[in-house]
Amino acid sequence: MRSSPSPQHPSPRSSSLSRRAWRTGAYAAAAAVVASAVLTAGPQASARPAGPAPAAAGGTEDVDNKPPAGFASWGELAAAQKPLSEAANAIEDALGDSPAFSSLTVSVEDRSVTLYHKGGEEQVEAAVAPQRAKGVRVELRSAPYNRSELKEAAGKLIGQPLTIDGQPTTVHSAGARSDGSGLLVQGEPQPVNGSTRSTPRSADPEVPWTGTVAEASTPLESREQDVPLHSAGMLLRGRYKGGPVCSAGFVVSSPQRKTDYLMTAAHCEKEAGAGKKWYAGDQDTKLGPISDRWEEYDTALIPTHGGELHNFTMWAGQPIYRQSQRLLKVSRAAHSYVGEHLCASGSLTGEVCNLKVVEGRHYTRYKEFKSNTEIYTLKNTVPNVFTAMKGDSGGPVFSYNVNDTAVARGLISAGIGTGTTCSNPAVNNSPAMCYRNINMTDVVDVLNKNPGMKITD
Repeated sequence: MRSSPSPQHPSPRSSSLSRRAWRTGAYAAAAAVVASAVLTAGPQASARPAGPAPAAAGGTEDVDNKPPAGFASWGELAAAQKPLSEAANAIEDALGDSPAFSSLTVSVEDRSVTLYHKGGEEQVEAAVAPQRAKGVRVELRSAPYNRSELKEAAGKLIGQPLTIDGQPTTVHSAGARSDGSGLLVQGEPQPVNGSTRSTPRSADPEVPWTGTVAEASTPLESREQDVPLHSAGMLLRGRYKGGPVCSAGFVVSSPQRKTDYLMTAAHCEKEAGAGKKWYAGDQDTKLGPISDRWEEYDTALIPTHGGELHNFTMWAGQPIYRQSQRLLKVSRAAHSYVGEHLCASGSLTGEVCNLKVVEGRHYTRYKEFKSNTEIYTLKNTVPNVFTAMKGDSGGPVFSYNVNDTAVARGLISAGIGTGTTCSNPAVNNSPAMCYRNINMTDVVDVLNKNPGMKITD
């Protein structure tokens, strides 16, 4: 999906800026100066379109964000999930690229971690023993394939013809089953153009697989008066008061380069144009152009300023132009595992915490990219609630700590399926496509590409 230049948009609410009053010291003073300057140059109010508007994207009201059964609050779920997530990360770090490692899943409902492995019993036992000693329940299951074997097999399938349920398709997504028993594959129907040419020979996957016919994922490129220092989850515009729309991902800092950056989705650059500077929400505050991008992670970096002051925070709560937005401190970054409960916070849809990881790392191929992209699939577990729309791409995906800080997990990358028409608040409530289920990229992978880069103090 691509954004088109927008007409003048509704005036932002001034309450968003007031929430930054808690910042202290040198940053607070600097922010106050910048805030007063940009408010004088802010956009003028404009009327919303007359007549009935398309359905609004849901997902930010309390009734929509109730935790799963068995948990009285998201804080209670976070307390139960934290030791499991930490145990899974420690086990993965211990096994590394071992041929014994297949996959990990987390079940907060059962208070357990499950490790799937291919042989290597002694190494596996050594990896899980410290976690069991901490009281974490770790189950072991044998798997016929390890992660490297499944990753290689999945990568070879992307872009290949494959007959699924008797229908010729082109594979756009492939990844390991969470139990290491084979691959889950999705193929886009091959176009019917009336040609009498024979259908390309179907690929022969190297491992067992299960396939579904589905359209390729839809990139969601695209809060409103975010002032320096900026936070994740704010609105990004391709030009002042208009242009393509995206969302800011997590703030990162590179001591080596002495520069701070905002993450966002790499596919956002295609719409805005290479070398074009981005604007911070609805303000005449220019950021840098994208300086680094990785199609394999659908992630890009936008330099914001010299790395002297850091603001490792993110927007949660309501989306743009709505009250009850709030700032969370980002405390760390972590990989994600099948079974974990996460939240997303795109600038247009706002915070949605009904998301469950249903597919671990797997490949997909976006039409905009020449290489495969490694993503996770998140499913919204609450009926009739949207997770993201066009313009939310690049926004943060996170989990809560017990102390109400955030753990950075990934970036919103794409919407899955055909979508439902809703309204885009960044473009005068014009019709847009909203999605319940999304693809997410991994933040830790990008940090590992840049040794020394920080996502928290």
